[in-house]
Amino acid sequence: MAEHPFEARRRAEWERIRSRGVWRHALERGLARGVPMGLLIILALELVQGEGLSAERLRDPALLGRFALAIALFSLGGVVSTYARWRALDARFGEPGAQG
Repeated sequence: MAEHPFEARRRAEWERIRSRGVWRHALERGLARGVPMGLLIILALELVQGEGLSAERLRDPALLGRFALAIALFSLGGVVSTYARWRALDARFGEPGAQG
């Protein structure tokens, strides 16, 4: 039975991604998720607290630390979820464990 065109496109995309390696892909996707989400969440929290975002406030070590922590946590979450997605796609389309 022939593969559905949609499924064939998904498999081709998976093979392209898979050829780059799991950790490179997970780190790229994790950072692509973590940096903007971390920045947005901390900015939103600062605005909700009503402290504003003056140039002086943006140089505050405590605020910079919160930015760094939020970016690190969201990036880690992105890496973990990307790795889980990788494993699911590898089980569906590839040979499990071949690129890990």
